[in-house]
Amino acid sequence: MGLFDKLRKTYILVCLLLITIFNAQAYTIHEIDSLQTSYDTKLYYAGDYPAMLSLAKKTIKRSKELHYIKGETRGYISLANIFCILNRNKESFYFLGLAEKKLQESRISVLETRLNLIYGRNYYALGLYKQAIERFNRAGKIAYSIDKKKERDQRLYYVYDWKRTTFNKMNMLDSAQAMENKCLRMPEFNRSIYVALAEKNIKNKKLDSAEFYLKKATMLSKKGVLEGRAEILQVFGIFYNEKNENERALEYFFESLKVSEKLKLKRKSSETYKIISATYRKLNNIEKENEFLIKYSVLNDSLNQVEKNILSVPVEKFLNERTESENKSKRYLYYFIAGIILTVIISSIAIYRICKEIQERKDLLIDQKERETEILKKKLSTVYEEVIELAKKNDVSFLIRFNEAYPEFSKKLLSRYPDLTSNDIRFCALLRLDFSNKEIAQYGSMSIRTVESKKYRLRKKLGLTSDVDLNKWMSTL
Repeated sequence: MGLFDKLRKTYILVCLLLITIFNAQAYTIHEIDSLQTSYDTKLYYAGDYPAMLSLAKKTIKRSKELHYIKGETRGYISLANIFCILNRNKESFYFLGLAEKKLQESRISVLETRLNLIYGRNYYALGLYKQAIERFNRAGKIAYSIDKKKERDQRLYYVYDWKRTTFNKMNMLDSAQAMENKCLRMPEFNRSIYVALAEKNIKNKKLDSAEFYLKKATMLSKKGVLEGRAEILQVFGIFYNEKNENERALEYFFESLKVSEKLKLKRKSSETYKIISATYRKLNNIEKENEFLIKYSVLNDSLNQVEKNILSVPVEKFLNERTESENKSKRYLYYFIAGIILTVIISSIAIYRICKEIQERKDLLIDQKERETEILKKKLSTVYEEVIELAKKNDVSFLIRFNEAYPEFSKKLLSRYPDLTSNDIRFCALLRLDFSNKEIAQYGSMSIRTVESKKYRLRKKLGLTSDVDLNKWMSTL
């Protein structure tokens, strides 16, 4: 790892030196191409996103001056890619929109493929898996027309890998397996598929196979992007957790966290906080478990709020596309109306058909929106039911899932009463769910008297009198 870091730092210094030299003059088109391909790639592998942002802005400005559409478009796509990696999806969508307009003027297969891939990744990050697959399919179709074989194969690999990941999320396992097989036939690009195979083998308790794939992924990551290193380190930690080597697992998790925090990969950092908390629970270190659980909750809430705000962007895009479509329909309608002068009967039939088609589209859209609303309601209900079921089963993951469903509850309790233990928090969670003494005793395999004793001790810690209804008090949090 030390050698890898030294090489990465050298990479950055060389790139910055070359960029500084180029800054001393006005770029030519040839220099823009060189900066946007060779040097931009080196910065990407090194994970130096601020330098990439700066470079993209400068090359866009100079491309505009030279009326160089390809350079300007490539700059917008580079910005969209960086913001997508950093989970800044709203900004990513903005620059994708600018790039899409430019590509209407000049069709370039490589850039159109990248554009659709980044659109798909943004939709995937927001949980819009159907839209993501549509974009990945578009990217794959366009990729076949890329002239250079190596670049064509690389883009196709990204398409297959992202479709594999998305199909897994959609629980379309046969389709996911088909994409996995395609990835494995392209060994020069498949670091990410080796990581996925390692995770699959860990889940199936095949630790020797998992270690084999992790080592292969590590070898490929030495010449890959720094972002991939955070992922491999995290999976190594999960691997050692499965072997009950928890202290060693923590070393890998903290190494992964260092990389993801340096690159500002907030979603990856959030995942790692959660896994670190669970690992400390295994080690019976309650203080550290709660510390990282709170870090996870705070960051996860922040990211979820951002994602809710961003979801309006794809909707706006959809509405804009629909408006554009309706405007075209109106133009056709005007042509038909003009045709009335020639033949009233033909025009009337045409207008009737168009109006019927528009109404059917509206009805279809309303039905679709109603179905989506119903699905959302079911999902919200499912989260609550899942938490209840975990509590009934006395499952170890109950508290984690409860904190995801009620993120403010534990934070407020701990901020007011820092001496509460994780067992106290768990007991409070059961009261928050309005479980009776009998239910708590039944699901926790204890006597009702033990439950009453726990309530008594909890009242003392919270400074509450005996006439306060604990269940109602918990609900006020």
